[in-house]
Amino acid sequence: MTQALIAALQNPDIYPHPVENFQVIETHISWVILTGPYAYKIKKAVDFGFLDFTDIKARQHFCSEEVRLNQRLTDDLYLEVVAITGSVEAPQLQGDGPAIEYAVKMRQFPQTQLLGDMQKRGELSETHIDALAKQIARFHDEAPRVPAEHSLGDPHAIMAPIRQNFEQIRPLLSEP
Repeated sequence: MTQALIAALQNPDIYPHPVENFQVIETHISWVILTGPYAYKIKKAVDFGFLDFTDIKARQHFCSEEVRLNQRLTDDLYLEVVAITGSVEAPQLQGDGPAIEYAVKMRQFPQTQLLGDMQKRGELSETHIDALAKQIARFHDEAPRVPAEHSLGDPHAIMAPIRQNFEQIRPLLSEP
């Protein structure tokens, strides 16, 4: 379903804004459709143990969480969660009927501004890294504290997902 939906979403007529061109970026957990002014990230229906997006309600929830959490560190980059309605062959953004998928709508920025690309061109400076480090440090310094007695700080709670990751990848490893 995802490949067909991604192909169908590359139709400028379904967007409520002008589309300059389409570029699709695929990651292990998402598809990102670049349209010019906006980018739409659609989570794949995958289960890696540490994340399970196999259910559409889970994908909706984690799209909402992505927007909520990432808005704290970005200036109007993460905008909203949009429902994709209609059918796989004829999708609509925020149309009538039940959602067949959800997407995180973001402001698109020039891909030349990705840190990896800047580094390859020799444009990533110490000033950029220092500014990023200061932003992250300030974010963590200002973040609400969890009480010491909360289960999130328990060593077992911290180690559980790490152990789960090792258990899940162990069968995939081959002997050296």
